[in-house]
Amino acid sequence: MQYLRPESFFDMKSTALTFLLSIFSFFLAAQTNPDTTIYNIADAMPYPMLKNCMTERHPGWNGSADSIRRCAESQLFSILAANIRYPEDARTKNLQGSVVISCIIEPTNGRMSNLQILKDIGGGCGAEALRVLHALDEAGLRWMPGFLATKPVRVRQALPIRFRLQEALPYYISSEGDTIYTDIDKAADFKGGLDSLVKFLVNRLEYPAAWEDSCKTGVIEMATIIKTDGSLKVSNQLDFSNLGMDFQFEALRLARRSAGLWIPAENQGKPVATTLPLRVVFKSEVGRCATANANFDRAMILADEGATLLEQEKTEEAIKKWNEALAIQPDNCELLYYRGTALMNQKQLEQACKDYNRVKQILGITWFEEIRRLVCGF
Repeated sequence: MQYLRPESFFDMKSTALTFLLSIFSFFLAAQTNPDTTIYNIADAMPYPMLKNCMTERHPGWNGSADSIRRCAESQLFSILAANIRYPEDARTKNLQGSVVISCIIEPTNGRMSNLQILKDIGGGCGAEALRVLHALDEAGLRWMPGFLATKPVRVRQALPIRFRLQEALPYYISSEGDTIYTDIDKAADFKGGLDSLVKFLVNRLEYPAAWEDSCKTGVIEMATIIKTDGSLKVSNQLDFSNLGMDFQFEALRLARRSAGLWIPAENQGKPVATTLPLRVVFKSEVGRCATANANFDRAMILADEGATLLEQEKTEEAIKKWNEALAIQPDNCELLYYRGTALMNQKQLEQACKDYNRVKQILGITWFEEIRRLVCGF
């Protein structure tokens, strides 16, 4: 993945700002003169507001509502498909087909209300479709309301959600054409085991000489592919502390030094390619950096304690641990993501977006962009 130039979350194009102001005026008008009638047909039907379908991203559309609507509906159904968990009862009974959910798009706030199952195929599929739609609404999905002439009105919307059983393949093809196995009998391993891997990462990683006095600390995580011949390929990097290019280069160089030291994964007795995360920690050995290193270690301990508390469903206590960790390392994007996700699950969406957008501001990219856009909008 190529790193993009950092840009502010609030640095929006004037066309996007105009679009948002127009939406606000629609909602304001609807609140001023509410019409409680529910319409099945309107002059302009509702559609979900998704950033990738806004006109400034598609100059050739020239503001065409039909183009926006087709794009938004297509993306919505893709999001629904990606979040559906096929009910086990339906799977065992081989139930397939479309569930149809009815809802009302409210002109006052663009939310879905009165969600009901119009058509069900059984096996828990109807309930699962409702779950996903409720979750998307809570996460911040909003709709452009329907209109009669220039007046926003309540419109009933029918959403068909398809449930289709597919035989899961043991692999997938990456965007770069690699065949990556997810169903493996034996995981990839470092020669000599975990202890040897830890020693290799600690002893062979070089801190950039030009930055030794900077006392920069942080983690870079690499998504790697362990190939069938035991070689390693780095497919992506996440520089959680925004250490910079010199540190990213040293992380890549360390990964390349591990060539020939891996045992590939196996599927049905044959070597196959699979993915493996590789994390490296940068801490300067210069004496004056002892305090910075100790602070980093403390923040990581607090982060781990927070993760343990979250596993125990003690979300508020986990957030407190991450608050402490971020007080020590305020720009650690991994910690910001953990806390933001926990806040989102607690329905504290405004606070969650502050963390999510801070990650975007620091790195210029996010590894959870679809979620960020859905919850936070721009």
